[in-house]
Amino acid sequence: MKRKKEIIEHSNGDTVIIDEILKDDLKALSELKEIREMMDKNPHLFYPPEEEKTQGQIKMKQLLEDVRRDLRFAGKLKEFVKGKPTYKVGELNKLYLIYRIYLSALRKFQKKYLLSDKYYKLKKSLCRKYGIDPVLFDRLAHGLRNNSLDGWDFSEDSSSDTCIFEIVDEYETPEDIHGFHIKTVDQITKSIYPVEIKVHMFASKRDVIDFVEKRWNLISPFLKVKRIKQRKLPREVADFIWKHCDKKAKEISILVSEHFPEYSLVYSDINRFLNDERKRRNIV
Repeated sequence: MKRKKEIIEHSNGDTVIIDEILKDDLKALSELKEIREMMDKNPHLFYPPEEEKTQGQIKMKQLLEDVRRDLRFAGKLKEFVKGKPTYKVGELNKLYLIYRIYLSALRKFQKKYLLSDKYYKLKKSLCRKYGIDPVLFDRLAHGLRNNSLDGWDFSEDSSSDTCIFEIVDEYETPEDIHGFHIKTVDQITKSIYPVEIKVHMFASKRDVIDFVEKRWNLISPFLKVKRIKQRKLPREVADFIWKHCDKKAKEISILVSEHFPEYSLVYSDINRFLNDERKRRNIV
């Protein structure tokens, strides 16, 4: 398998090939060649097995590529970067300090009472062993206290499932002030991921798929429909064409053939791509 040349992407979106950066440094190029040969001979040391990408990962990658090249977004982002928060950092620090004191008191309480309680330990052990959530466990305990455990079918009194979807309104404990600000103060994340789906430890793939299909009517109202279209050309080719968008389609076609010989694009392909790209980058 032929190695692809490593490409560096700058913050402004431009791309450059490492070999081009080092073209005047013969020693560095020679050392780079040796490193590449060593990496090719020992791929297991440098290239761990690739995780199979989900459709969602591909979709989010394309979304990020579009956003980074959107001129309107770039303009608004520049406006945000220049701005300053209306609150003082000291106020946030005080709030965070109070929050940490609360967490410290909570942990002390857990350690002194809850975690040392043998009945709590027994409950935790049984829940984990049998896959029973704490709420259902308490219902079973209540049933036993009232001599109604035998013959009790939880499916008649509980909506327990191997999956649960929840509207996001609570977060895991943030470990630092940055996480505290994002998760506790501004809470933007919950508007981006408005729904959580929790999967039971005993759930199967079929359980999860079945749950999503049968509960989609409850989940979908919290979601927004947005079509994220994937580019037909690789990012480096697309950016290369856009970099030369001031040239005529004929010139761009020749340049593409020289730099990316595996892609043969006629004038109409170039013009069609540039028209689509102007829309994607919000240039009208």
